[in-house]
Amino acid sequence: MGELRFHAATLDDAAFAADVWTAARPSAPVDPVVKRYWWATPSETYVSERYVVTRGGERIGFALVDHVRWDGPGPRYVSLRGDLLPEVRTAARLDELLAGLEVKGRATGATVLRTKAVEDDPLRESVVRGRGYREDRRSRRWELDLVGNRARILALAEESRERMRRAGIELCTLAAIAEPSKYEQVWRVGDEAARDIPTTEPHPDESLEDYLQWLRSPDTREDRFWVARREGRIVGLSVLSYPPVRGIVNTSYTATARSVRGLGVARATKGETLVQAIGLGVDRVRTGNDAQNAPILHINAAMGYRPIAGAIEFMKDAG
Repeated sequence: MGELRFHAATLDDAAFAADVWTAARPSAPVDPVVKRYWWATPSETYVSERYVVTRGGERIGFALVDHVRWDGPGPRYVSLRGDLLPEVRTAARLDELLAGLEVKGRATGATVLRTKAVEDDPLRESVVRGRGYREDRRSRRWELDLVGNRARILALAEESRERMRRAGIELCTLAAIAEPSKYEQVWRVGDEAARDIPTTEPHPDESLEDYLQWLRSPDTREDRFWVARREGRIVGLSVLSYPPVRGIVNTSYTATARSVRGLGVARATKGETLVQAIGLGVDRVRTGNDAQNAPILHINAAMGYRPIAGAIEFMKDAG
């Protein structure tokens, strides 16, 4: 049976899970308050099973099995995630961790198993490939130095503001809009844009309630959620997440409606988030996107983002 044991996690284990993720990859800290919020928040879109991993009765890791709620025929993808504390993180134990996750993943009725490794984690990547997973696609990660690129960002933001004025597009925060319909509007813009992102697993039909749960997360605020409006309708958005305890400020999402693509709306809303972050004293921000998402790659490069280690997504048949 090996030396690792899986125990169903409780809400009180959320902080430990955040600590495991942070210890395994200190360059990408995970916030315990945000983690607990998501554990305490039920989803209409996803099903998750969480485990604390022990060895000899001692907690040494965390594991997660999650998938979209399945409805109808077609491949059933399940994501397998988890990690171990650095002092016990060996190839053999990571292999045992993934083997245990595969058992639980198959038990859900999945037909395809999915997992990830970060590009600067050769140990995990080797274990994943050794278990027969094939590389599916890569996601890019970027970091922007707001101090060194301050002048460039401010100049690009001002150029975008003028371009939006000429196009009759207003830039403001979500908090500045009084209409209750604003929530459904940003949900629909985000969903439309998400369906155009390159992906292997089909984009899930996320409910409005699940979107609102994301909006209520402790790292998200309406006065730091920038939108673009044309003729009174929201047509673009960009929002940064601000971890309340630890972590690096990240772009949560940038999206534009298809009706305004090519007008520079994504650059304009993203520019406003960066100008605001500078004003708040943030020294750097990060963002991520699929390696084949050419438009956002171009925007990142123009703004001065530099590439950092991204993620490699792997999959294999569950049978």
